[in-house]
Amino acid sequence: MQTVLFLCTGNYFRSRFSELWFNHQIALQGRCDDVHAVSAGLNVRADSGNVGAIAKEAQAALQHRGVAVNPTQLAMPRQVSRHDVEQADVVVAVDADAHRPMVQELFPDLETKIRFWRVKDLDEVDAVDDPITLLQQKIDQLIKALISGH
Repeated sequence: MQTVLFLCTGNYFRSRFSELWFNHQIALQGRCDDVHAVSAGLNVRADSGNVGAIAKEAQAALQHRGVAVNPTQLAMPRQVSRHDVEQADVVVAVDADAHRPMVQELFPDLETKIRFWRVKDLDEVDAVDDPITLLQQKIDQLIKALISGH
């Protein structure tokens, strides 16, 4: 089974949405035995202001797309480890500008293993940008590529 690891800063909004959306789509395609996603943060901090296991915006976006989410059944945000990155078959850091420096600090020798997308956090986008839609599109493309073997 392949493992996809999604990384964002706090493992609260973008990586959590990505993990749950990816796994939902994989289940719909009957491919749960082939691939699954997990998520973690590059800088998970107790003083971040994040409350609970998932951002309410991510939860609402998933529910709007038909994915039932019970935050009480989700693990709390977790810090990525070297082992996580080494063991994953595919690693995606969702924001190249913010996350590449974090990766270079934590795991400089593993940087080339990581795919860097360009999806900003909610407080970094204007009304025109929609990080959820962009994530959904990129995840759907990734799923197609993984399933087709490309």
